[in-house]
Amino acid sequence: MSRFVAFDHNRLLIDGRPRVLMCASLFPFRVPREQWKQRLQAVKSIGYHAIDVYIPWNFHETEPDIWNFEGQHDIEEFLRLTHEVGLYALVRPGPYICSEWDGGAIPAWVSTNGKTHVRQYDDAFLGEVRKWYGKIMPIIARQQYRGADADDGGVVILVQADNELDFYACHEPGKYIGALASMMRSYGVDVPIIACAGQGDMLRAGGTAEDVSPAVNLYPGDNDVDVDAQVRYYRRAADTYDVPLVVTETNRWHRTLRRLVGNGARFVGPFLQVSGWDFDYGTSVNNWGRVEAYMTHDYDFGGVIDPTGQERPDADDARRLCSIIDALGERLASATISDDRLTGIHLDSAEGDRFDETRVGVAVGSLDLHGGGRLLTFTNVSDDAADIRIGDAPDDALSDGGYPALTLPAGAGAMVVAGLPLGDGMMLRATSGELIELDESGHTLTLSAPTMAPGRFGAIIRPAHGIKADDIHIHTDALTAHMVNGDIVVQGDHGTATIGQGQSSWRITFTQPEHHVVLGCAPHSSVRSVAISLDWPSWTLCDGDVLHDALPLEDMGVYSGAGRYRAATNMRGALGVVLHNAADTVNVRCGNSGTDWQACGGVDAWIPFNEPVADDTKDIVVTTRIWGHSNFDDTRLNALRLNGKRGMCGAMSIERVLDIGSGWRVGYNRTDPDNAERLRENGLVLGDAPVPRCGFGSRSTTAWPHALVYTRTLSLGGASACLHIEHGQTRCEVRVGGRTIGIITPLAPTLWLGEVPDGSELSIVVNRMWGEDAGRIALLVGDELTGWTCESQGLKELRASCARATYVRASLPVLVPGGEGRWIRVPGASIRGSEYSNNTIVRFDGEGLQLTAFTDEYCLGRVVLGPLPGTVFAGGRGDLFVVPHGEGDLMLYAESTRERGGTLRGIMLGGSVDR
Repeated sequence: MSRFVAFDHNRLLIDGRPRVLMCASLFPFRVPREQWKQRLQAVKSIGYHAIDVYIPWNFHETEPDIWNFEGQHDIEEFLRLTHEVGLYALVRPGPYICSEWDGGAIPAWVSTNGKTHVRQYDDAFLGEVRKWYGKIMPIIARQQYRGADADDGGVVILVQADNELDFYACHEPGKYIGALASMMRSYGVDVPIIACAGQGDMLRAGGTAEDVSPAVNLYPGDNDVDVDAQVRYYRRAADTYDVPLVVTETNRWHRTLRRLVGNGARFVGPFLQVSGWDFDYGTSVNNWGRVEAYMTHDYDFGGVIDPTGQERPDADDARRLCSIIDALGERLASATISDDRLTGIHLDSAEGDRFDETRVGVAVGSLDLHGGGRLLTFTNVSDDAADIRIGDAPDDALSDGGYPALTLPAGAGAMVVAGLPLGDGMMLRATSGELIELDESGHTLTLSAPTMAPGRFGAIIRPAHGIKADDIHIHTDALTAHMVNGDIVVQGDHGTATIGQGQSSWRITFTQPEHHVVLGCAPHSSVRSVAISLDWPSWTLCDGDVLHDALPLEDMGVYSGAGRYRAATNMRGALGVVLHNAADTVNVRCGNSGTDWQACGGVDAWIPFNEPVADDTKDIVVTTRIWGHSNFDDTRLNALRLNGKRGMCGAMSIERVLDIGSGWRVGYNRTDPDNAERLRENGLVLGDAPVPRCGFGSRSTTAWPHALVYTRTLSLGGASACLHIEHGQTRCEVRVGGRTIGIITPLAPTLWLGEVPDGSELSIVVNRMWGEDAGRIALLVGDELTGWTCESQGLKELRASCARATYVRASLPVLVPGGEGRWIRVPGASIRGSEYSNNTIVRFDGEGLQLTAFTDEYCLGRVVLGPLPGTVFAGGRGDLFVVPHGEGDLMLYAESTRERGGTLRGIMLGGSVDR
């Protein structure tokens, strides 16, 4: 094991010294390589000690057995730069990382191949992981921290196995995490290995794995009084594992981060403190905000460093928190939770009552510092200011009741020390300022007014034996000092006081919060003239010339981009189509007419046409576009599964829509006799002479919840069909001829039945929890379509088209007809003219378009103008691109998302990300 990094019970040791570390997420795959060092320096400048670094497997294995560790993919160079800047690193190489990244970083050819059980103790999956670890672990091992005196550096102090496994239904988490850790050790990793719990379940996150230490992600409500108690709870949980409290992810606001430090966390990693950008097709889909959501290429949760590398206002509070941590040093790093947390804390208005956090809305964290004294963390989450008195002795200890008064405005926080020994018999008994510098050997300390409560503050100092009033020297009129019962009371807003004589004297400095953040941006400008090209990107034929059945794109070796399915058929009279297991974004064209783009979620999608197909259309074209593979595993939609595939598995031309809302026989679910008996006991009794006949889902009852079976006979002449329930709010389990077909839910209102033999019995178990509407049910009848071919289009085809396109000048607005695309070139001179801090912000005014952006070096991703039915965009802003310095012209491939066409009205340059 490493001699330089270790967990010692509840302490984190580096070079044998206990440390408390602040760690900022900084992901090199989301920052242009040319700007890596600037982002690292930005983290260093706010006082942070470390970065956490996800390393996505599928960013480095770009195709099966094709690896890339060069240029933007050179993770070892990034770690070398990290050492050069002077930061430590927690690396997180997965195999699964989440991070709102395509597939959570597990390559789609691994997750969708049907042979591997991802994130399980499964030989096939672990075999694939071994290939990845064989590439990345030697790099990590080489870059491990090797001590402060090592010339060749090394920055990795912690390595994480997998990520948030307690969110996932892993059958044997201890064995799985243990297998990953064993592989890591075999490649030379000797620093501590951790496994983080995403929702607080340390055991299910791998807590039983040998040689692995549990960590936790904490995402409390910033304004909850309970945050401090939550942190203490997990600090004590970490104690039971005999490890320090490592918080690998948490909120970004430094008022909240103070609460983690102030309640015993040794490693605090606010997630995405450095914002970034998903290049190429790195985005994912997940369940943020609604089921489902598309993640934007702008990856920004409001961290202290914005996507262009600029500081946000909270950076000043970041510096303050880090200065407090550094000033207390080992005292804080070896501190314990105070048993008498509220002793000596009073509200002026409470008339001596015991401090009640919940009643007053002021949360308190308290640590007993190593060597004596306490660190008190106050957070006022109420709507009113609170006046707090802090002291280490009873009320009558000072003749004038001279506790320092700390006035916390509503929403403010502060971290103050009390009873802090300073050496030579001196003690900082109490203060309403924050300790930001302490040099015991140099006999100096600096106190500053809290960043959220600037102005006058005070301190009570017990001097060394023999100090008299004459030994106190004030060097400014802004401070006062006097002795009360042998203690020195210093008050004011800034200045310096010297206590004592000669080399033994102490220099006490009062300051006010400093404001380093300078907000700036390029002036706004608009692009009036562009160049456009009608050159359309080509499509590449997938494996096989003719397919009887449509296959998912992954089954044909397509893992990103788009797939275009084509079948020769007569669509005359068709009312629409049902696409079987379609994802992510789809649209359909029959002849010269088509449908708008929509998101489907990997379920069966009923897509009605605006009017029946009138002519003898000879073919149908279905285009499916991969936005990304899910970074979560959510069973409510197929596309949200980690192994969910894209494209489609078939299509059905619908010729008749039959309303089947009436004529249902209702009864108990005979496959669940115990439930039927419970319903009878609760008063839901059904007769059978005759069996009640009613509308679908209409049985009235006082028994809730309940599940009843609605049954009818189908006479379709052997045709193919799908079920569709409009506005349904229940869970419906569908059987045909006694065979289970699938489930209809509000998220998946259509279900593919396939060929239905004449006379088949259709049975639907309707589960109603509390009076939900069963919806309006219809049978969609038609023919399954066969004889499919498929073509793919990805970055390779788009790049080639971009390179050969010929342009003509044009003025905005630019119109893109339905079903078509246009290349739009924005001159590099315009981009450069609106650059600020090595980046240009580009925003758009328009609707009905998807824009895919390219520069000389990068694909900047995609922006969709206007809504996209079936999804929302989450994770950042969906209306802009960030163009790095030196990238030449901006090339936009604009595709219409609406059949009536799309319009790009304006292109705006400059301004701030946070407009």
